[in-house]
Amino acid sequence: MVRNRLFGQVFLANLAITVILALTIGAFAAYQSRQWYLQQKSSELEAAARLCAARIERHRSGSGDEWARAAQAICSALRDQKGMRFTLILATGQVLADSDEDPRFMDNHTDRAEFQQALAEGLGGATRLSTTLRRDLMYRAVPLGAEDCPMAVARAALPLDTLAETFRELYREIAGLALLAVVISAAASWYVVRRTIRPLETLRIGADRYAKGELQHRLPLSGAEEIRMLARSMNTMAEQLNQRIQTIVRQENEHDAVLSSMEEGVLALDVTGKIISLNETCARILGLNAAQVRGRLAHEVIRKADLLQFIEQALSGAGPVERTMETRGSESRALHARGTALYDAQHVKIGVLIVLRDVTRLRHLENVRRDFVANVSHELRTPITSIKGFVEALLHENLQDREQSLRFLGIVLKQVNRLDAIIEDLMLLSRIEGGSGEQRIPLEPISLGGVLQAAVEMCERIAADNKQITLQLDCPDDLMIRANAPLIEQAVVNLIDNAIKYSPEMAVVRIAATVAGEQVVIRVQDTGCGIAPVHLPRLFERFYRVDKARSRELGGTGLGLAVVKHIVSAHRGEVRVESTVGRGSTFAIWLPGLPPDSSI
Repeated sequence: MVRNRLFGQVFLANLAITVILALTIGAFAAYQSRQWYLQQKSSELEAAARLCAARIERHRSGSGDEWARAAQAICSALRDQKGMRFTLILATGQVLADSDEDPRFMDNHTDRAEFQQALAEGLGGATRLSTTLRRDLMYRAVPLGAEDCPMAVARAALPLDTLAETFRELYREIAGLALLAVVISAAASWYVVRRTIRPLETLRIGADRYAKGELQHRLPLSGAEEIRMLARSMNTMAEQLNQRIQTIVRQENEHDAVLSSMEEGVLALDVTGKIISLNETCARILGLNAAQVRGRLAHEVIRKADLLQFIEQALSGAGPVERTMETRGSESRALHARGTALYDAQHVKIGVLIVLRDVTRLRHLENVRRDFVANVSHELRTPITSIKGFVEALLHENLQDREQSLRFLGIVLKQVNRLDAIIEDLMLLSRIEGGSGEQRIPLEPISLGGVLQAAVEMCERIAADNKQITLQLDCPDDLMIRANAPLIEQAVVNLIDNAIKYSPEMAVVRIAATVAGEQVVIRVQDTGCGIAPVHLPRLFERFYRVDKARSRELGGTGLGLAVVKHIVSAHRGEVRVESTVGRGSTFAIWLPGLPPDSSI
């Protein structure tokens, strides 16, 4: 009894809803269909009026009577062709031509709404009773002539009574469809409600729990066989869905871990150029926010023209493509890009995978290597050529000329010493570069004053003998640093040697050490010729010379300042230079200070 009442309530409710929906949808469909049909006819009338205006406009060059006859002929022809009424009305309201009536017997149309609207707005329309034909007509009118001063209006009209039968047929069809829908819905409701009303609530509750993510819940297998099968299928679906979600989460985590750990930038796009995914390295290289650009077109977020062109090439091609490109921004970078097509299981191309590798450092190292080889070759060729020339001279000249031979041998010895100095500096650079911090270069607490005193003593004789230059040292006796004493001494000797070479006679070279916060600063100051600002950025490059001829004349290898820079870098320090042309230079070595609690 309860079940029957529930069935009746649900069935009648469904039937009532179906009837209401059918009536509502039918009425709406009828209204929309009528409006659409009227709109279509309105558009046809407008097009016909414009066609009439265009044809009449082409015959305006003749006399007034000729134009009137041509307009009448055009209106009549269009009536036969379109089944509409066409009228040409002058700007004064006089009817010049009409397809259905004699214009001579027609009233002035100045007061017609469509005529006034066409002159004022460029398009006029109205639906009203025609005083001439005594029928309801739909009018559309357009002006002829200049926009600011129309000379006439072309009008097309269609009787509304011809549409009534069309609308009646349309309403009958809509009513029939609505009735059929009600009958079918009633039958379906009766069947479905009767078969499924009892166990559906249980299935609904279980489905709600699945929707909330409770995939461990299982539905009871009760009710009709179909309901039991549905419950069993939903239980199986929940179990499989839970396993697949876990698998997807695990794969996603693995995928993210692999991409995030890659040094290369990875960018995946679909065939339309939309970004599917990108790793953090790619986002950093391109200056993007990975979360914000997914799903957007590449050309909307990437501002690098070369890369966009490469992406287009990869999308349009079938095979892999590669290119190395330069990017401009806060700093210039070199990127090596490789694009490979992505295919699905059916081997249909679904996008491309772009791998970006930052090769800025590799390119820089390659340039450094190439420059180094060229500079070493040049630096070694000069003394070797000199040695070869003087040895050949000794072989071909009279060896009994002892004074000449000794002079030649002295020059050869000088060039050999220069070669030896170059090789020693290169070996020292190699040892420093081969080390990595404290693992290869032993560092220990040392007294900086002793190291600087040793460096000064090594250079004092050269300074006094050559130019009578005075070396002044100012360093606290208790100043300690953690460093490699021989290397720091070598760096200071190189700076003092440079200061001596480029200072005038009787000059003073000052060597001072001070504490600046947590760092120790060693300064070597001279009063020499100074260095122009253009040379400062490259001053510490290997074999770079400000004055090449003078440097070789003074016996320089071109590696002294490079050795200083590498020694200081090995101590996690920094070397700086300040120079004024004509007033001298100051080289400063900044080294980490010894922590206060360090044991000595």
